[in-house]
Amino acid sequence: MPSPNHRHAATPLTALRFLRAPRTWLLPTALLSITIFVIAIVFAGSVANPQADLRDAPIGLVSLDKGAQVNGIQQNLGTQVVAGIVAQEQQPQDAVLWKTYDSLEAVKTAIGKDQLFAAVVLPEDYTSRMLSLVSAAPQRPEVTVLTNHGAGSMASSIGNEIAESAVRGGSAYAAGILSQQAQSTGATIAAANALLLADPITISEQQGTPLGERTGMGMTAFFYAMLLMMIGFLGANLINAMVDADLGFNASDLGPVRQVKLPELISRRQTLLAKCLVMVAAAVVGATAIIAAGTLALNLDLPHTALLWVYSVAGISAIGIGTLVVLSLFGAIGTIAAMVFFVAGAIPVSGGAVPLQVMPAFWRTLGEFAPIRALVDGVRAIIYFDAQGDAGLNRGWALLLTGLLISLILGFGGLTWYDRKGMHRIHPHAITRIREFLHAGHHLHRPATEDAAHAPVLATPSAARGLD
Repeated sequence: MPSPNHRHAATPLTALRFLRAPRTWLLPTALLSITIFVIAIVFAGSVANPQADLRDAPIGLVSLDKGAQVNGIQQNLGTQVVAGIVAQEQQPQDAVLWKTYDSLEAVKTAIGKDQLFAAVVLPEDYTSRMLSLVSAAPQRPEVTVLTNHGAGSMASSIGNEIAESAVRGGSAYAAGILSQQAQSTGATIAAANALLLADPITISEQQGTPLGERTGMGMTAFFYAMLLMMIGFLGANLINAMVDADLGFNASDLGPVRQVKLPELISRRQTLLAKCLVMVAAAVVGATAIIAAGTLALNLDLPHTALLWVYSVAGISAIGIGTLVVLSLFGAIGTIAAMVFFVAGAIPVSGGAVPLQVMPAFWRTLGEFAPIRALVDGVRAIIYFDAQGDAGLNRGWALLLTGLLISLILGFGGLTWYDRKGMHRIHPHAITRIREFLHAGHHLHRPATEDAAHAPVLATPSAARGLD
């Protein structure tokens, strides 16, 4: 006859026996496959064909040309070239958003507010020098292309390419007309002049808004925003697990040591509040660490440090609280949802590495609402554009605060409904029975100097049934 101590002994479970049930491996495999499928579409689809998807790339045009007298008639080739560039048919349609300005100061102001990828500046002597190309003393006009590295390396590169191509094409067309006019009067175009007329201008590049030496050619803002997002997302997952373990809802594993604390009688709403408060405290520490690493260890150009720190705390808090809300509402599957929304699905459409103007319409729409877009716009405005609100800082603040407000409403509203419907994480009656069981001293010994509410206990079969 078997001993009472062995009557209910559990049979060890092997991995193969566990995997006999299809749901144990089919569900996680399906979720992983769907997640990777979505991430692959968002990543690869965003930059599948940038040239064909290019829309509304903002390029500035300004003509400082004073014109010149030709046979008693005032001509201004600079104005004509600018008008021709704007009117030229684009391929693809609406690929470039041409913006004309009346002065050099106006176009530099636009670049200083991150409103342009690049700008073309025709000089004051553009007409006179163009006319000289059919004379005995030819001088090619020197056109300036103002760059905007603060918009990101890819955006700046695209802007420069479009600007140079347009002004070369427009100037070559104007030079061709001058050549035809000269030949119509019987003049002979020398070979040297013909070469200059085929390539009538020289182009020099200047920074529209100078950046510091240690700004990574406009990429440090993107990586800084990535750090804020990672701290918010990873911090939320860590805080979620540790607070749940401390409240007795999850086990705490440290190497081979496993501890299970006595469950606390706390509502879902109060649990989320505790996690959010810890998240804000962690955001303060995380923002301080990033600023310290960037300024003290890496010597990065990080102006407006105090404002950058405040914005960093707000950004980390918004991402972290949003992640906590998703985890609290949806449980374990919320980790996947939060990762797709806040991290994997947001990076390609952040506008930090790849400008939204080269993405298909669907991806551009996603970028308008991606949380990391707010981080990139705000950090970029603070670091590169003198913390101007029009440079993206106002939009960043608006997105962060709106997203945070929506998260709080959905989170506390949803969890309040859970609580009122009696959807407890652990039923209060079960917690009461566990406390009575442990207080009576059955199977477990509680140290006299330790509060029962915080004493680590082992997961016994009786306790496990109560936790369910």
